Order: sequence, then C-alpha cells, then structure tokens
Amino acid sequence: FYKDYPKQRLDVPLPEINEDDIFIYGSYYSLNPALRGRMVEFLDYARERKAILYYDPNFRKAHAHEAIRLAPTLLENFEYADIIRGSDEDFLNIFGEADSDKVYTDRIRFYCDRFITTHGAGGVNLYHGDRRWHFDSPAIHPVSTIGAGDNFNAGILYGLLKYNVRHRDLTTLPQETWTNIIRCGIDLATEVCRSYDNYISKEFATSYISQS
Repeated sequence: FYKDYPKQRLDVPLPEINEDDIFIYGSYYSLNPALRGRMVEFLDYARERKAILYYDPNFRKAHAHEAIRLAPTLLENFEYADIIRGSDEDFLNIFGEADSDKVYTDRIRFYCDRFITTHGAGGVNLYHGDRRWHFDSPAIHPVSTIGAGDNFNAGILYGLLKYNVRHRDLTTLPQETWTNIIRCGIDLATEVCRSYDNYISKEFATSYISQS
C-alpha cells in the first residue's frame, strides 16, 4: 500500500529468535529483490535457531506475469519453510494449476512436505507426506472475505501454540493434532467473513479462548 520507502529499509536490529518460535513470511515482500538479502539473512538465522517457519505466498494476480522470473525465489522460500499455506488462487497465479494434489506432488513436496491449501467455501486440504486430509468449511453467508486468509493464518499459529507444537514435533504430528490446528484456522477465517471488519473482535477472541 505504501510506495515511498525509506532508503535504509530493514537496516535495523532484527528480533531475537529462539527455538520453537514461529516466524511467518510471505507475499511479494518476501520476494522483493530490494529486500531479499536481508530476508535470507533472517530466514537463515531463524532456521539455525530451530524456529517454525510458516510461508504464505499470497501471490496476487497482479504479479502473475512475474511468476517465471520470481520462480527461483519462490522455490527458495518453499525450501526454507516448515509449513506452506496458500489458497488455490495463489497456486493458479504461480503455476497455472489450481489442483492442490498436483501442486503438492509436482511442485511442493520436494521442498516441504507439510502443505495446507484453502479453497474458500470448498474447505481446506492438508498434505503431510503420504497423508492427505480434507476439512469442510461451515456453510455461511459471508459478508466480506477480506482478511479471511490472514485470519486463517492467525488461527493456525494460535493452534500451534495452543497444542504446544514444537519444531521437533512437526515430522510426527498426529492427525488429531492437525485436525485441531486446522479447525482453529477455519474458525477464525469463518468469523471474520461474518462482518465487514478484516479482523476478529475482542469479544470473539475472549469467548474463543475460554471455550477452547
């Protein structure tokens, strides 16, 4: 949204990262050549510290014509990730392919074997190695879908924290835990679609924490 960037962008001390912290990165920000050196520096640091790296490409149609040029950086981001999460539209814009089975098998699994795809009213698909699960979205009449993806991500991060998932647990995370985590993402995304706000209310958050 803002184009008048400071010349010394990111020329600041980076936050401390410890084992099992969660670092989320994505969008064009994580692909921008002007920022890439600093981004890679931080990704390397976070990986060395055994943080959980969560990548959301959030690749908009406006950048679809750049997909081939940006492919090496996208693949590098895939390789850093412990979890990749994107919408079917993201991968249609990147690869020209919206079939999540094909995207996972042909494009993702070589780099990261934990893959979450969201399909709006069509629900959520989760891939983890040879396992694949589908989760339905509740039937609602959405008021606005702005912020749904961000709130889904927030729900996933909340679920990882709530169920005390550590970096070392990711390779053996059981279906029950994954189901609970994905449900958090769906719950928050569903809630934000019920209003014109692009965030959940404090009242919902308080109630959700007390119920879960």
